[in-house]
Amino acid sequence: MPEYQLPIAGALAVTAVGSLVLLLRRPQDEGKIQLPTHGEDNDSLLHDPFDVTKPEDVTDGYPIDEEKFWSKARLWKVVACLLLSMIVVLQAIALGWTFVVDDKEYNKYAYVVHSIYAFYVTIIAGRAVYRNTVDAHATYIIHLATLTFVPTILFFAVAILPSSRPFSVDPAQDIPFLLWTSYAVLLLYFIATYVIFTIPMGPPLHFPPEAIYSEKIAGSATNPDQNNVCVVMLGYTSESLEIGDLPIVPGNMRATYLYASMRKAIRTVRWRLKCWKPKIGSGWQLGYQLLRVNILPLMGLVILAMVSACLFYTAPFFLKMVVSYLESDPERRDRSWGWFYVAFTGQLWSIATTTIQVRLRTQLNTVLFGKTLVRKDVASSSSTADRGKNGDTTKDDEDDFSSKAQIMTLMTTDVDRVSDFSWHMFSLVDSPIEIVIGTVFLYNLLGVSCFIGLAVTCLFLPLNHYGGKVVVRAQESLMKTRDERVALMNEILGAIRMLKFMAWERSFERKVLAVREKELRYQKLSYMIEVLFNALWDGSPIFVTIVAFWHFAVVRGQTLTPSIAFTSILVFNEMKFALNALPETFINMLQSFVSLRRIEKYMNAAEVTLVPPLSMQTRAIAFQNATITWPQDRVQSGSATPSVAPTPRHKFVLLDLALSFPEGKLSLVTSAVGKLIDADWDLALLGEADVLAGQVVCPRSPPDALAQFAVQAVAPEEWVAEGICAYVPQSAWLRNASIKDNILFNLPYDEERYQKTLAACALVSDLLILEDGDASEIGERGVNLSGGQKARVSLARAVYSRASVLFLDDVLSAVDAHTAHHLYHQCLNGDLMRGRTIILVSHHVQLCMSGASYIVALDNGRVIFQGDRDAFQASDVVGTLVHSGDDDAEEKDKDTSQVTEAVMTDATSRTASVLTGEEIGNTDLGEATVVVTPTAETEPSSETSSTAFTPEEASKADKVKDRKAPRKLIEEERRAVGHIKREIWETYIRALGGWKYWSVFVVALILGALSPILENWWLKTWSGADPVEAEQKGPVFYITIYAAVTLVGLFLNVFRFYVLYTGSINASTILYKRLLETILFANIRFHDTVSRGRLLNRFGKDFEGIDSKTADNFGRSVFYGLAALTTLVTVSVVGGIPFICAGLFLGYMYYSVAKVYGQTARDMRRLDSVTRSPLYSIYGETIAGVTILRAFGASSMFLRDMIRCVDTNANPYYWMWGVNRWLSTRFNLLSCALVGLTGFVAVLSPSISAALAGFALTFASNVTHNLLFLVRRFVGLEQSMVALERVKEYSELKREPAEFIEPRPDSNWPEKGHIKCEDLVIRYAPDLPDVLHHINFEIMPGEKNWFRKEYSCSVSSSALSRQLRGGSVIDDVDISKIGLTDLRGRLTIIPQDPTILSGTLRSTLDVFDEYTDPEIFESLRRVHLIPSEDSPEETPDTINANVFRNLDSVVSEGGENFSTGEKQLLCMARAILKRSRVLATASVDYATDELISKTIRQEFATSTILTIAHRLRTVIDYDRVMILDTGRIVEFDRPATLLADPNSSFYRLCKATGKKEFSVLKRMAGAV
Repeated sequence: MPEYQLPIAGALAVTAVGSLVLLLRRPQDEGKIQLPTHGEDNDSLLHDPFDVTKPEDVTDGYPIDEEKFWSKARLWKVVACLLLSMIVVLQAIALGWTFVVDDKEYNKYAYVVHSIYAFYVTIIAGRAVYRNTVDAHATYIIHLATLTFVPTILFFAVAILPSSRPFSVDPAQDIPFLLWTSYAVLLLYFIATYVIFTIPMGPPLHFPPEAIYSEKIAGSATNPDQNNVCVVMLGYTSESLEIGDLPIVPGNMRATYLYASMRKAIRTVRWRLKCWKPKIGSGWQLGYQLLRVNILPLMGLVILAMVSACLFYTAPFFLKMVVSYLESDPERRDRSWGWFYVAFTGQLWSIATTTIQVRLRTQLNTVLFGKTLVRKDVASSSSTADRGKNGDTTKDDEDDFSSKAQIMTLMTTDVDRVSDFSWHMFSLVDSPIEIVIGTVFLYNLLGVSCFIGLAVTCLFLPLNHYGGKVVVRAQESLMKTRDERVALMNEILGAIRMLKFMAWERSFERKVLAVREKELRYQKLSYMIEVLFNALWDGSPIFVTIVAFWHFAVVRGQTLTPSIAFTSILVFNEMKFALNALPETFINMLQSFVSLRRIEKYMNAAEVTLVPPLSMQTRAIAFQNATITWPQDRVQSGSATPSVAPTPRHKFVLLDLALSFPEGKLSLVTSAVGKLIDADWDLALLGEADVLAGQVVCPRSPPDALAQFAVQAVAPEEWVAEGICAYVPQSAWLRNASIKDNILFNLPYDEERYQKTLAACALVSDLLILEDGDASEIGERGVNLSGGQKARVSLARAVYSRASVLFLDDVLSAVDAHTAHHLYHQCLNGDLMRGRTIILVSHHVQLCMSGASYIVALDNGRVIFQGDRDAFQASDVVGTLVHSGDDDAEEKDKDTSQVTEAVMTDATSRTASVLTGEEIGNTDLGEATVVVTPTAETEPSSETSSTAFTPEEASKADKVKDRKAPRKLIEEERRAVGHIKREIWETYIRALGGWKYWSVFVVALILGALSPILENWWLKTWSGADPVEAEQKGPVFYITIYAAVTLVGLFLNVFRFYVLYTGSINASTILYKRLLETILFANIRFHDTVSRGRLLNRFGKDFEGIDSKTADNFGRSVFYGLAALTTLVTVSVVGGIPFICAGLFLGYMYYSVAKVYGQTARDMRRLDSVTRSPLYSIYGETIAGVTILRAFGASSMFLRDMIRCVDTNANPYYWMWGVNRWLSTRFNLLSCALVGLTGFVAVLSPSISAALAGFALTFASNVTHNLLFLVRRFVGLEQSMVALERVKEYSELKREPAEFIEPRPDSNWPEKGHIKCEDLVIRYAPDLPDVLHHINFEIMPGEKNWFRKEYSCSVSSSALSRQLRGGSVIDDVDISKIGLTDLRGRLTIIPQDPTILSGTLRSTLDVFDEYTDPEIFESLRRVHLIPSEDSPEETPDTINANVFRNLDSVVSEGGENFSTGEKQLLCMARAILKRSRVLATASVDYATDELISKTIRQEFATSTILTIAHRLRTVIDYDRVMILDTGRIVEFDRPATLLADPNSSFYRLCKATGKKEFSVLKRMAGAV
């Protein structure tokens, strides 16, 4: 009779009852993924525009060949049913046999249960045969798998258990018959289990990749299998993996589902404990919401962690049994129990927390993005950090998220830190259980001595507590400094042209490196704390072991046997992980909590008011006694109710507005000459500004308006949708997409309307010039377009839109007079705008008032006039606003035909388009745009030619469609393939340190690897010593040497980490400096073709990995590798030739598994890195343009785009850790085999003593940990090296020519400002055609010159690049023979599109603390930003106080709290401080232009000035005028001389302004 049948019967009965109960309680709709429900709050009757979840988003996939699958599944279920029927027959025979021959009642009961159980399983299998729905089939398969697996395991355990009594093999006896019957039952159960486990849970599924990925990614897949919702083993066959090759994650792991569920939790879940509720921004509320929404996977994790904790000690338990057996049977007389123990010495554990990690990351990323779409845009009106007197960020403002870079850091670093904590959740549950079980185990081994040893850990608790506080402080400081560095890099990359113009690369390099040095100090502090904690954590089990052994052997006088010694060591080591994991988990939990707190604070920031449905909105646009100011986060400041009181003094305020704009008409808002209109006006009507008093009435676009319009087909007469708004800001916001996509903005393509829009916005000629037409890609932030082109594309987007209300913020200031005239008459008063409400903010009063039905004039935030055109013309205000007093609107209208005629004549006389002064001014001088060329994606067209839309051009426009595929401006990010190249490893090894460093490190490594061998060898010597010898020496001798050896090992372990981390800081310093220098001095063309997000990815996420992970992965890979090597050598010495032969085979298996894992994990890490860049880009685009997105109703569209990027990024990350789990399982199986083999050799060989076997088995047990973590850490190291690979790629870019060339020019060069160009040819890049063709001219010292069209290539383009032939000479110095820094540093360029850096007014003007405050104030006076010294001081309660009077006034990121004109004047003030002899300026808006012209005449009277301006009055009194056409000089002479020639281009240009204005120009030029 087989043994243990009754316990087995009890276990089977419990299993069957549990299965039956679950089947009876199974709901009918089990297994279906339900769409999250919304609207359970008070807003349930309103449509939720941010609900972007579609039914297909949460569908796992669509079945493939369902009929074939069900036929095959039915066949296998029938096979399983037959096997189980055979088991029923065998169990029935065995039951009958027991009734005949066995007198024991309990055996009969056991076989009754066996038979009933087998019958029940067979019934379940029979019912499963005809279950042809996925839910029912999956349910029955799960039950059958469990019901067959349990008896298989139980019968197998009993089968290999040695019998407690011998038995006869006589066939006449009954016992052998039942035994062989049980073997047959076991075999049938095993086959049935295998069959059931191989039956799929459902048919293969296919999910359309284009529904979750972009079209390009979906088309890049190399895996032809339609079954794409499963794990595929491509690591064996593919050289490299693509995103499309990876399995698509299940529906409930996709971003849309996770976003919807998390958003619902944020709205509905609140944590309250009686009267207590968490403080906003504390992190507790968000943590609780994350817990609630992820409760099921977290519960699964907890249960699995508890099970794993119980299994951890099975290996030490059976190790003890093996060594005890060897102690009791040294001659191996009965090996049966030895074999049994050997079979169970290898146990495996594996638990994946990837699901929780990906869920957390996706949930936080999506809700943060959703929050950004509704959050008040305070980032545009605040500085990066409000600084105290000492320049430090105050505690209250450190997390105000007023910087866009701070928000970027939040969405990347902080989200990752919170999601990474999921890896430590396992330890949170597992460690306490493990410690309890380990303590019980130790008590059985050592008795009360274990408690004496464990009591030592209490001494470390205060240190852990103190260390935890230090870690949190260091982490907070590190994160804050990292925020500061990323924000600074973001600004520098955005202003890279300005840095190059001003030759500030080295200065800003020092500035960044200073912040970087501070960051690395905190990183080093963090590392040192980690080293001390490692010492603490590694030392605690050592002290525990020493004290426990001392008490056991010395105090209690017990004999330390090998089974006790080595098992105790193994248990202490196992507890070491638990004891270490708790503090480490605690530290990581605190670090994650810091990030969670920051995220919650951001999530609770103030939001714009909700937009009701269009049906509930008014169509009126009015201010009702309203006082408005820039948006402020009044929730954070504690003042939820807007009022003037909490509004800072420097905030601009519009006071007591009582206005009502006519519907369907053009309204004009303007201000007095020299006064700048603030953007509060449009922001207030769009719901973006703070209304401090009164009320603002205006329709607003619902957030999902564009998403709905994208799928609607409407008739042309119904195109304009009432209540929809569009907004064109003064600084254009454009996407990194084609021109056409930017104009359409997700709306359906209407050919006729699109062509009319191009004509109205003067874009036709631009598209004719561009090789790819409207398919030409716009670079990030529109870098490859001129200011005028950006403004017109931005305007075209609003014109094409379905908006009935258009807010236009000074759209005419970026274009020249003729183009402004065209835009006004053909666009703003054209057919496409008829019947639409237009509110135009502009200084072009003379041009615009003729068509305006309602005019508002402002002065210092107050209305000085409101009314119709007639009343305006009759008022006194008109004299302060109209710039040409003797030219009225009627005259302008009359001269429209003349303008058009002149322009068309100019346009049709050319065979190729040219560049205008306005655009070249921006292109070559502006920081925000890239160098332009006449081909492909980069050549802007002439503003003048753009206004002409001739039939010939129309026919050319039609040919755009026939062009080849458009070329890419922003190149695709390259991804390395295969192993990490040797030079990458060499780069890091050299960066760590020189030969001295490596000498110390290698010695520390070798000694550290040998110390565990010495420890265990001495323990073997002690436990295996002869009793007589041991008694002579005494236990104190042994314990003293053991303590000395272990403590030396501890010191070596800590020392090697110290050496490693010191090298890491050195490597981080060198590598960052190398990358920073290369990027700052890279060719400007590189910055044109690479997105800022890609660069920030390297400076941000990649360097965070290099700083904090690479060294750790590198060091631990080496440590685990040496430990595994010493283990294998040690065990081989003990095991001899048999073990070596078997070990070589297992080694090959290890290598094969590791090779596949390494390739796939490395590729997935690369994919993870590459797919992060689009996420960074869409973050940046959205943060910068959130006001425009809300105005157009594009929020939900962008949310959907972002979700697509999140899914694309999450997929490789999810499967990367799935592959990690795959490795863990196989390595644990192989390690089980290795440990089992060691035990086999020990049991087989009587020559191996119990002490030696314990020594070998202890090492063999460690090999599981060492080899697994060796491969994991090495692959982690390779993944970290991917970051270094990407950094190295950009650290070896082609650099600009030398900064300095000897001999350098004199310190006072240029002294005169004499410029001479001979046979000058310029191009913007080596692979692009020439822009200027063999031009020659000379400019005398002190001359003021105006350039029409492509100028600035001669000097400023030369200053930017060296793609030129011929020569440019300034004061007898050939600029091609001097260094770029010398050249750029001696010239001053004031661009059309200015860039200023955040901080204070003082730091903006005097970036490097070179000037005194009086000098700075004087420069502000000279540009008329502050009044003269004798003007009265402002009182503290002055409304709209002049912020320029206070040099500590805040400048927000990009200077967005100033108008474009104010930023231009600040650039002029900066130029005055610099005082160069050669000055190049570009055109700006009307009011600023007059101020700048006045300043130039006064302040730069002795300088040589080269100007590109729109307004002829500005330059009519200049010394000479140059007109260029197709890159060649057409005219170059005095204005009076050119005006005397009726055939000159300049004459036609001036005449086109109208008779009266032409007379004024001639008089000013002295031509009459």
